[in-house]
Amino acid sequence: MTRESALRTQHYAALRRLWALALIPTVTLMLVARAADMPWWGVALVVGVQGVFVWSALRATGDAAVVAESPGLARITTREAVQAQLMPRAGINGAALALRLDGAERLRQHHGDSGFQQLTETLAARLADALRAQDLICALHPDGFGVALFPHRGLDLGAVMAVAQRAQSQLAAPVTLNGVTVWPSVSIGFSLSPRAAQLNGIDMLQAAESAADKALRSGPGALSSYSVVDFPASLSGDRIATLRRALDSGEIRAHFQPQIRTDNSAISGLEALARWHHPQKGVLSPADFLPQIEAAGLSPRLAEVMLRDALNTLAALDKAGLSVPCVSVNLSAQELRNPRLADEIAWELDRHDLKPERLALEILETVVTRHDDDIAVRTIARLSGMGCGIDLDDFGTGNASITAIRRFAVGRIKIDRSFVTNLHRDPEQQRMVAAILSMAAQLGLSTLAEGVEHPDEHVTLAQLGCDHLQGFSIARPMPAEELVDWIVAHDQALAKGEPGAAPAGAALAPPVTPPASCASDITTGAPALGAAAD
Repeated sequence: MTRESALRTQHYAALRRLWALALIPTVTLMLVARAADMPWWGVALVVGVQGVFVWSALRATGDAAVVAESPGLARITTREAVQAQLMPRAGINGAALALRLDGAERLRQHHGDSGFQQLTETLAARLADALRAQDLICALHPDGFGVALFPHRGLDLGAVMAVAQRAQSQLAAPVTLNGVTVWPSVSIGFSLSPRAAQLNGIDMLQAAESAADKALRSGPGALSSYSVVDFPASLSGDRIATLRRALDSGEIRAHFQPQIRTDNSAISGLEALARWHHPQKGVLSPADFLPQIEAAGLSPRLAEVMLRDALNTLAALDKAGLSVPCVSVNLSAQELRNPRLADEIAWELDRHDLKPERLALEILETVVTRHDDDIAVRTIARLSGMGCGIDLDDFGTGNASITAIRRFAVGRIKIDRSFVTNLHRDPEQQRMVAAILSMAAQLGLSTLAEGVEHPDEHVTLAQLGCDHLQGFSIARPMPAEELVDWIVAHDQALAKGEPGAAPAGAALAPPVTPPASCASDITTGAPALGAAAD
């Protein structure tokens, strides 16, 4: 018996049961209506109400039978839900997969719409079995599925490839359609980088679909990843001109977020974060324009702007008699490949009459772990030799080795916010952060935790021995012109011993020595291209 005929039999059986149940009350109501001399339309209304009841129950019964026969359908959610799970998170990312049925049109023509539907429902059930319960599945019309793998730290290329190959293996088992055995196969595209997708103005699921289209063209059962090499970003000339004009006019400029010491809550730095003061849209966050800056090849120009703003602000604070010992600027891999970078920074420091020790340069951990460019290594060595500090940003997300830390002359590590969020409630996270701090102490490195948004996180980090903190619980990023008032207010609060300046428990932390990356114990991180939103 085919699936279609089996479902039809189930519907007929349900219909007979429902009519049997409805017959007695229907006849009774009709007799009452006749006895009361009810007009014909009243009797019709009674029968109609019963008919609606039977039809609704029949549809519910039929839908339940279909779901029971195809449990994979219960795992199918909406495209919006899948896209929501793929939104970038600090420190961890999910992965998107798009599965496309090879030879879908031929299968549909040969087995008809009902047979093709049976095939896709079977594949949905098998796909659900191949994934974890936390992974989400949606339909990709007309012939595939989208998958959002639940984010976790170990979700790298190898793990995603293993999931894709397991799915292909399970979906390749034979299926019988109308007495004919079909051996299905699927081609899979996947995307691990939300940044690569953003460069083309699409989300990760759309990127995975583009990769799946490429896989389909490569032959049955192919795998393809999405990267900017295969799908280069394209920006219109007008958009590039707008970005360049925003950089040149000062619309894109630095905001500053204060950092403090944990032993006495004194200000120890300012992180510079790029903001676009758009004339129509207001203040835009980095995620709204940094990927396009990089795609347009304007990252060196952005680095110039951020360095200029950072040093101008530091010099202005000196002139105002406010103590901010140094400032740091985040450099991307592209900027580090500039052989003239060290000379340009030396010239800027001299122009602002600032010692090299007043500037720290932040390098993303992924740059340290993946970059073997000799030019970049020499540039970092020159900057360190000049006296500039080297900070390792987003520590814990890129698997940096001790050898790499030593090779790049790192003086301070910034603990990624993914380790900080809800730290006071999670003993496992506390142990992990304690291990990072212990390693840093053994290597003679200073530490800064970013993304501190709760007073209890502040207290816990201080008690664990972290040297410096930054986050919304201390201050939000602010324009340079607002810094003076904030610094004065903070210093006054410290002088008065007000609790808001030093949360209870912070004094329990051991005294800290000035970080090697900043001789006067301060840092500021200008935004790296692709840096996480602050």
